[in-house]
Amino acid sequence: MAAVLDERKLDVAGFFAACGYTPHKGQRKVHRSRARHKVVDAGRRTGKSFLGGHELAYEAMKTYHQRHAWKSDGLRREFWIVGPEYSDSEKEFRVMYNKLTALGLDVQFDRPGTYNNPEAGQMSLSMFNGVFQVHAKSAKYPSTLVGEGLSGVIMAEAAKLKELVWVKYIRPTLADFKGWSIHSSTPEGRNWFYEAWRRGQDPNDPEWDSWRMPSWVNDHVFPLGGSFEGVALLHDAMRSGVPLTPDLLAVAGLDPEIVDMLRDMTEERFNQEVAADFTEYVGRVFKGFDEERHVTDLDYDPAFPVYACCDYGWTNPFVLLVVQVVAWDEVHVLAEYRAVRKDINDIAEDLKQFPIMSQIRTLYPDPAEPGDSAILEKKLKWQANTSTGGELKWRLELIRQALKFGPAHAPFEEQKAKLYVDRSCTELIREMQAYRYPDTKEEQNKENPEKPLDKDDHGPEALGRFFRGYYGAPEDPHEGRTRVSRAKVAR
Repeated sequence: MAAVLDERKLDVAGFFAACGYTPHKGQRKVHRSRARHKVVDAGRRTGKSFLGGHELAYEAMKTYHQRHAWKSDGLRREFWIVGPEYSDSEKEFRVMYNKLTALGLDVQFDRPGTYNNPEAGQMSLSMFNGVFQVHAKSAKYPSTLVGEGLSGVIMAEAAKLKELVWVKYIRPTLADFKGWSIHSSTPEGRNWFYEAWRRGQDPNDPEWDSWRMPSWVNDHVFPLGGSFEGVALLHDAMRSGVPLTPDLLAVAGLDPEIVDMLRDMTEERFNQEVAADFTEYVGRVFKGFDEERHVTDLDYDPAFPVYACCDYGWTNPFVLLVVQVVAWDEVHVLAEYRAVRKDINDIAEDLKQFPIMSQIRTLYPDPAEPGDSAILEKKLKWQANTSTGGELKWRLELIRQALKFGPAHAPFEEQKAKLYVDRSCTELIREMQAYRYPDTKEEQNKENPEKPLDKDDHGPEALGRFFRGYYGAPEDPHEGRTRVSRAKVAR
């Protein structure tokens, strides 16, 4: 213990050597960076938890030499590990706790004050009579993330966290002591974690730094390593039906474990989980949909026209959504109707019972069922917009764009999206979160590998018909546009 606490071991490299930690080349870059905020975009098994846990262990050693000054000022150095669940925070906490124990520093643990009980969600470390503290936190209930100023925070599995956890709850706590942050995660599309990573790539923002670490950078787990060129070679071969022969594998130069994962996963899933690529075509289709921000209580506004959009079905549900486009071009989904194994004539009679249906003039349907659309037009006196087809990817992209909050320069609380859903639309809300891309090659559509699964897609299909017909395709924003201005409606 005395050797570890020796003042001469105060530098990071000396401390890591004293405690037997040999970071791989990717981890070394992060440890050496002097940036205040660090963003680590990493594939699976890259040692994200080891990186964060050893950073915290080093902070304990630093605090030992500063403990008297902090104590005399009545202050403490407090650090948090924040994950989506306690289980996500536990990994870094375990690495730090076990390392300090192995170094013999557990004699400095304050008791009571130190608890290592992940099953109960109670993981706290206190040392030097409370001067140094580390607490594992869950972001499941963000309002619980309150406390005094922090000296540092690790945002574990940051891509799974909501942006407001960082912006509203965590970032302000770092102001008092100019605390640092490490955001580490495997990517999940181009969400706020991606924007933080991009900020770290900006040479004009020296307080931020970021790295992309594919799994094979960890030579402790993958001793034969790998390369993007080798991965591209094998993916090209597999797309072309070329067998992965021993000679081809030798040219690719990938660790056998990397090759096994490449064989088992879809190309998109491999690119995200192993190559740490910010691909959109993995997991949830609408990664930007946040129930806390996009779902609210909406009211019908008689100053604006009302629209309907639908996805036809029999065994699968028939879905109809009631939509308004209000001020500032916001799309409000006010209500949903669903029916299974019901004739379209009976559905039309059902819909007549809802007063708001009499306000609808335009229907945005699936163009593949013109006969059903004609029945709804006749019975409900609607006019069907026929510009609702085209490629699925364009309809999905229009919804994704509407889910984004902005403007980026505005305070977080003042940013607005273009799409909101009334909380009564429970099935649409569920589908917006459940609709996903295939994980395995067996699930993947052979003709269109980027196509989502045909499941939990009925509400999004209806909504996509509206966006496509009302706004046109993304490559031609004016095609099919039928918006009506508030001034025109008022007349």
